[in-house]
Amino acid sequence: MKVYGKLALLVVFAVLLLTGCGKGDKNALSVFMIDNQSDPSQVYEKVQDKLQEVMGPDLKVKVSASPIYNPEKLMVEYAAGGHDIIFLPEDDMKNYAKMGGHTVLDSYFDPKKYPDGVFASNEEKEDGTTDTTEHLYGIPVREMKFFKDQKYVPEKLYATIPISTKSVDNAVKALKALTE
Repeated sequence: MKVYGKLALLVVFAVLLLTGCGKGDKNALSVFMIDNQSDPSQVYEKVQDKLQEVMGPDLKVKVSASPIYNPEKLMVEYAAGGHDIIFLPEDDMKNYAKMGGHTVLDSYFDPKKYPDGVFASNEEKEDGTTDTTEHLYGIPVREMKFFKDQKYVPEKLYATIPISTKSVDNAVKALKALTE
């Protein structure tokens, strides 16, 4: 009985914690970085400074980075739904795309310029069919001008806009500032 009581308490705590996480401040841009082959904490402050400069003083930019890769941490960051841009490893990007976790970027960036970020999500639709249409879901960091200038070009790290973003326009503006 003790085990069930502790488990129930843990579930209640998790629900309370996650219900407190909403869309957040519309006048803020939140970016999260995590990688399994490099340490994004070495550049996150420079990313924050660059984005704050581009986005202006009316929009508060907050960039956070995990110095170690932890798939559970990444899952929590997605579940909380508080980030406008997420930098993550290629395999995770593709897995979250299968669950409908990313905004399709075809309308904002040229998929031909970033072919490594183009793939079919193979997401299962409500009617039971599989979506095999290819879309641009992520921008490879190694192809982003800002990161090249910083000499931080991990081979399999991608920038995505989660479906839960507060403002696709602000997220796109920020990504464009890092790519051009």
